[in-house]
Amino acid sequence: MSSIASQLKAIKSALGAAPEPARRPVTRPSVLFDAKEAADIDLRAILPIALSGLEHLTSVDERFAKYSNTLFRETSLEVNREQLTPKENDKLNKSISTYLRLLAGYLHLPSALKTLEYLIRRYLVHVYNSDELLLSALPYHDTHAFVRIVQLVNLGNSNWAFLGGVKSSGAPPPRSVLVQQCIRDKAVLETLCNYATPTKEFSHSKTVVCFCTAVIVECLGAVPKLDTDVVQRVLGFVFDSLNPAVTRDQEYKAGALMIVGVLGTRATLAPKLVQNLILFVARTAQHDAFESVDLPWLRVSVMALISLVQSQSVHVFPKKPLMVLKDIRDFSGILSVLSSEYNIEKFIRLYVESLIDYSIVDGTCHTHLIETIESLPMKNFIESVVCKILGNCIKVSRATGIPDINHTELWAKKIFKAIERKYPLELRDAIHKFLENSETNSPGGDSLAEVFGILFDENKNLPTEISDSNIWFSLDHPKATVRQSALSKVATSGIFNNRTLNPQKFINMQDAILRSLYDDDLSVVQAALSIEGLAAVANPDSLLKAYDCVLTKCIKIINKGGSKALKASDVAVSCLEKLVTEYQSHHMEHAKDIATLVFRLLIVHPKTLRVNIKALELAKKIRWEFYASSSLVYDGVDFDKMKNMSADSIASINMNNIKAFAETFLADPNKHVEWLANSGSGSRFSKTLFLLIVLQTLVSTEALDEQVNLCHACLPVLKDECHHIQPKDSDVGDEISITNLEMCSLELVKHFFNRDTEALNVRILVCIFWGIVRVQSSCIKQNPVVGSGGNTMLDDLFLFFLVSPAKNIFQKHLQYLVNCIGAPFQFISKYFLDEDLSERVQVESLLVFASICSKCASSDNNSLDESICVQLLLGFPSIILPLAHVNKDIRASAIKCIEGLSLVWQRLSTSVPRNGNNTKLPQCLSSPTFGSFLELLVNQKTMICSDAKFLPAYISSMLSPCKDILVPENLHERFDPHTKDTILTFILRSALRLPPYGKFMVLSVLKGVGSILFHAEDVKSLFFDLLDRRDQYQNRHNCKQILSTHEMHTLCLLLEVLFSTPDHVNIGFNMFEPLMKALKVDASSPGDSVVVMPCLTVLQNLQPGFFDNLKTDTKEKVVGRLISLVRTESFVVRNAARDALLRINVCIYTLFFN
Repeated sequence: MSSIASQLKAIKSALGAAPEPARRPVTRPSVLFDAKEAADIDLRAILPIALSGLEHLTSVDERFAKYSNTLFRETSLEVNREQLTPKENDKLNKSISTYLRLLAGYLHLPSALKTLEYLIRRYLVHVYNSDELLLSALPYHDTHAFVRIVQLVNLGNSNWAFLGGVKSSGAPPPRSVLVQQCIRDKAVLETLCNYATPTKEFSHSKTVVCFCTAVIVECLGAVPKLDTDVVQRVLGFVFDSLNPAVTRDQEYKAGALMIVGVLGTRATLAPKLVQNLILFVARTAQHDAFESVDLPWLRVSVMALISLVQSQSVHVFPKKPLMVLKDIRDFSGILSVLSSEYNIEKFIRLYVESLIDYSIVDGTCHTHLIETIESLPMKNFIESVVCKILGNCIKVSRATGIPDINHTELWAKKIFKAIERKYPLELRDAIHKFLENSETNSPGGDSLAEVFGILFDENKNLPTEISDSNIWFSLDHPKATVRQSALSKVATSGIFNNRTLNPQKFINMQDAILRSLYDDDLSVVQAALSIEGLAAVANPDSLLKAYDCVLTKCIKIINKGGSKALKASDVAVSCLEKLVTEYQSHHMEHAKDIATLVFRLLIVHPKTLRVNIKALELAKKIRWEFYASSSLVYDGVDFDKMKNMSADSIASINMNNIKAFAETFLADPNKHVEWLANSGSGSRFSKTLFLLIVLQTLVSTEALDEQVNLCHACLPVLKDECHHIQPKDSDVGDEISITNLEMCSLELVKHFFNRDTEALNVRILVCIFWGIVRVQSSCIKQNPVVGSGGNTMLDDLFLFFLVSPAKNIFQKHLQYLVNCIGAPFQFISKYFLDEDLSERVQVESLLVFASICSKCASSDNNSLDESICVQLLLGFPSIILPLAHVNKDIRASAIKCIEGLSLVWQRLSTSVPRNGNNTKLPQCLSSPTFGSFLELLVNQKTMICSDAKFLPAYISSMLSPCKDILVPENLHERFDPHTKDTILTFILRSALRLPPYGKFMVLSVLKGVGSILFHAEDVKSLFFDLLDRRDQYQNRHNCKQILSTHEMHTLCLLLEVLFSTPDHVNIGFNMFEPLMKALKVDASSPGDSVVVMPCLTVLQNLQPGFFDNLKTDTKEKVVGRLISLVRTESFVVRNAARDALLRINVCIYTLFFN
């Protein structure tokens, strides 16, 4: 009865699916048809539809074929689930379940829905197999088919109740709804994981696996707290997906690795679980490695493993997965590539340290460890690796009681050798730190260094002094006494003089000894210096650098004083002897470097007296010409008397040696200056010696040709020295005079060790430049033309004084130099008239000119040089260039020059009448109006400085009838026409002697006076010359006469002034020929600016008034030329010609004629 009751209950719950035979249903459940339409379709009509769908599915996946004889056979039409026994129902449910799992991968196909339609009608799967049905449809949650399936199922209070909204609304749910339900109801997550988990018999399709993986990963990523409960629900899917014995589908592997990555980064997993995950991922990587086609998957698996290990607290890499990874071919190479792309240092460190532990008893691990060290970047954790290796060695030695000569030392030594090849410095530092931090001694009472020495010296045929243990554990020991003792043993053995041994074996030993030369303990350095034969095998550059460091360190200690000074002196002397005797004998090619290194010690200082005397003694043995040719003084100085040697005696030695060097230097300054300068850059004392040698050489000879030659050789170097000095006081060296340089040289040598070295060097430089100025003064006196130009050194010296960083200390030098020049304006003006020079040079040179003007204006009658004053006033037109410059600082400096010239004119105008020598002044300058002209410019200095456009307008208004809104009213009435012409003629005549840039700038300023410019014959000559040269260039008669850029601009400016004038009668020449020449554009030069720009200027400035005043035949020719230009290839010329034709008044007859 109970079985019948259960069947009746099932029938009652599915009234719509199993209607009473007495009454025809109104609707039927269906995924293919409308519910009412389905009610009219008989089950026998649906079976052929299902079979056709099954046939198509079988063509896609042959696993569907077997179901044609089970679920879809003809006899299934008679099957009634309500009448089946429980055993028969279980068998049917199993068949339906496997079919729905298989169908889940193809439910997007219409054929799949055809078969599902039959399952619903015949087997009521929406009632009895609702879970399997919904799970198979979930991957298609965003389709209408999924909604139809959900609407067929009675959700009730099951896990799928959250789909009730889909059932009522008919809207497909997004994946986020499923993810949120998994977060809220862990049972849904577990159901999904169990459904997707593969078995040996069945694996889901790619669609299902990808969907389930996406939901699981998003759920794990979004859940607020990833606890054990959540983790346990997904582990089955992960482990089975990573098990090659269960499935080898790549989709499962990818999904599981993604989940492992999320678990590793979001949850703190149990250590046992982490180990299992590491093992499963490692085996997956091993399987990928065996499959050559799966190399990209191998990379993915290894990256997942790295992410898991680096995100969890893994202190020891498990042995099983490590052994698995070890067997993967070129696993170290894979890690090496990944390390260059990602930060996997934590993984590599754990992997290597674990390999160290396992490799003690496993030879394959040891071999793999060596390969790993050679392949992977380990620089940042060499210290921990070394500590682990040495720690294991200590454990072995203590466990056995004695440090046995067994495989342990061989194991460690091979690892150290591999590390040393890639990270020698890091290995040394790591061993040093290990020994420094280890306070425990071995059981026998020996130090750890000795224990390691016995442990590592397995090769008794190799001398103990050059064994690896001696290098690793003694020469780099943290205790200085151990290092010193080890070096003393090496020195006593004389191993570097043993010719029978291969020098290649000493490479590590050499490096260790070279490091000892940099040791902070001088006893260690002294012991290293006592080793004979090192120069024969060591790298010469490295050894020389080490000797340099030793000497520098010792000199600092000696100068500082204290208990270490005597030891430092001994070490320095030993180092010098090694350098000059042993090192030089093996490396003659480094004689220059040896000489440079010793140079700084050749000036005697009271504190370093012993070292200096030894350096002077050895200098004669250096095979360097500068030392060999110098008669150095060092004999007769007893060591016992050195402590009481007076300052005068020391100064005498220094002076004699400086004179000896100066004599050698003077013989060929060009040969020695570069080496001397380089040697002088080594230290402050070497710089002092270099500068004193130059000074003494300069004052020791009276032959002018020798002095000039010396100045030429030294000036570039001395200028460079001045760029590095920063004098604290601007008045430094004020006490030095050009007349007592010889005495200054002696005094500077006497007191150099009692004064600040930097200040001393500045004073020496001041003296040297006084000497150079004195040489230049003598050259100018001997040949006055030298001061006017052509003296390169004079120009270099002037520019240096002008813009040097230390120019404040050279102000007197500059003034003296300028006073020596007979024509100061001619010399100075080139510096502010050259556009290529920097703005700073122009500003400073103008200020020098202004100071000369001020000096002349303030001089008394007896010292007034009227010729210089006249020369300065005649240079006024040149000042117009900087006065109109675009740079405000240059204009401000030029205004000071105008102020100075105004004062000079006032001073000269009062002096000349009294002296009765008025003929010296040109007529223009002698007129009071010129003084007024200068005064007017001075009065407007504020406006001139602030606005670059003001000066042209101001001068044009003063010198022409034109008015300008920028200048004061009635300014054009200040001077009568004759005065204007006189001033204008004076300016133009002087300006047109300037280079092309100067001409253009002055004419640009005077452009506003208009056609008056052409009243000056010089302007006319310039205009026709430029026009003819352009014409010749265009005709290719003289290609060398091409106009420069400034000349072309000047021609354009004059053309603009000429053709902007409405009345050409007062020009004074026929303008037709210039007009036609300017309008000529050769067809072969459409883009040549020299040809095009003058033509454009005329076209743009051709005025109707000018054209109207032309004769008829001339007009015809002009119009003809304009029409031809309209047809030219140049776009800009065509447009300008067209505009000109439209602007002028052209009669119809003229157009017809052309």
